[in-house]
Amino acid sequence: MTTRQETFALSGYHGRPTVGTATIQQFGSRERWGRALRGLGKWWGAALLSVFIPVAHFVLVPSFLGYGLWQFGTRLRTTELVTAAQGVCPDCGAQQPLVLAAQWRTPQPVTCGACRRGLRLSATPSVTLGAAG
Repeated sequence: MTTRQETFALSGYHGRPTVGTATIQQFGSRERWGRALRGLGKWWGAALLSVFIPVAHFVLVPSFLGYGLWQFGTRLRTTELVTAAQGVCPDCGAQQPLVLAAQWRTPQPVTCGACRRGLRLSATPSVTLGAAG
């Protein structure tokens, strides 16, 4: 498992785009299989425990079995996972941790935690980055 830093641009409604960083964890084939099997085991274990819940087991067991299969497939295909992201909102100037999609992709929408405005995360800024002046 390797970790890398990725720089991105955040653009908003006005002002110049700002720069942020994301920490991305990369998984090899063996690590992806391990994560996938752990996810499958967790949800299938929940399905096994749900067998003992009267009436609800008719819904819970098939749901947990299906969700376990979905988790297995998703984790097996995940090669990069965002573990942390930090940036400055171009609209209000707040420095903050950002909530990104688990899998690294650009562009993607992001919401500012301070002013609640929608921002756009881009991997390669097309304009000069800096503070609004």
